[in-house]
Amino acid sequence: MRPSLLAALARCLLCLLMVVAGCSAEPSPPTGTVVVGVTSELSPGLDIDRMRVVLRAGGELLSDDVLTHPSGQLFFPREFAFEDMDDETAVEISLEAFGAEDPDRPVLVRTATTQVVGGRTLLLALRLERECVVAPGDATCPAPQTCVAGGCSAPHVDPRRLEPYSASWSAADAERDLCEPDGAAGAPVVVVGEGQADYFPLEELDEVQVEAGPQGGYHIFIAVRIKNLRRSGSLTVVSGVVPELDYTIAPLRVIFTLDQDEGGFCKLSGLRFRLDGERTIEELLGKVVDVEVTVTDADGDTGTGKRRVTLSQTIL
Repeated sequence: MRPSLLAALARCLLCLLMVVAGCSAEPSPPTGTVVVGVTSELSPGLDIDRMRVVLRAGGELLSDDVLTHPSGQLFFPREFAFEDMDDETAVEISLEAFGAEDPDRPVLVRTATTQVVGGRTLLLALRLERECVVAPGDATCPAPQTCVAGGCSAPHVDPRRLEPYSASWSAADAERDLCEPDGAAGAPVVVVGEGQADYFPLEELDEVQVEAGPQGGYHIFIAVRIKNLRRSGSLTVVSGVVPELDYTIAPLRVIFTLDQDEGGFCKLSGLRFRLDGERTIEELLGKVVDVEVTVTDADGDTGTGKRRVTLSQTIL
């Protein structure tokens, strides 16, 4: 056989081997993404001042960041993403929330782990819950457990339980449909009324009954109707001024879950607003009080309502 023919056959055989080798190589599995969607019952600037966020993938540290409220970085809902990871990669997120009073001790710690599924983008939903806030001296969940709904649980979430990611995931929060109808359209609304067991409307300068408290002090019962603010985790602050005496009443701060009301509103009653303090109740009876109620929800949205009322001349 001629050398030129042998060379041609060798080249053909080499090409054939390369084709066969290429066909037998397994294709690389598709990558996947996990998006962590975080909501919170704790209000930035009120309950928490900063949050440390640590992301790990495959045991390797990806990021370690501190988000602060003054800088505008701390808000909810928000997302943290593990993008384009190999199939079955283990991913982990750790959230540590700090208050302003003790910047070195987290008031809440939440961790979660799961795995990437190739070819899919999954949502891992986390909620910072008030039941998991740790008071000074309280015991925390032993590692590696994390607090969920007030109890200690394993941090791992089976990826088969995760829903496909959608950019509108936060709008599906079940709490929003009661007090934030139609996707929270419109500015927050707070209407000031009165009532111990229910909401009753007040007009300007209406008389409100002064009552003696069970443990001393004297108060009136304030109630509010609220719209376009979250149902749970909202901070309600009642304050007041007696203009005639140039007297500022000590504010009342409470966090309660709102009750559903008609017309897309929610309501809150039985706000025991104590009147006396630096002034005796005898000085205050019959006086006009400018009452202001401010409600701030877990997203940081705020609504304010005002009503000028007249204190009764008698005590119940």
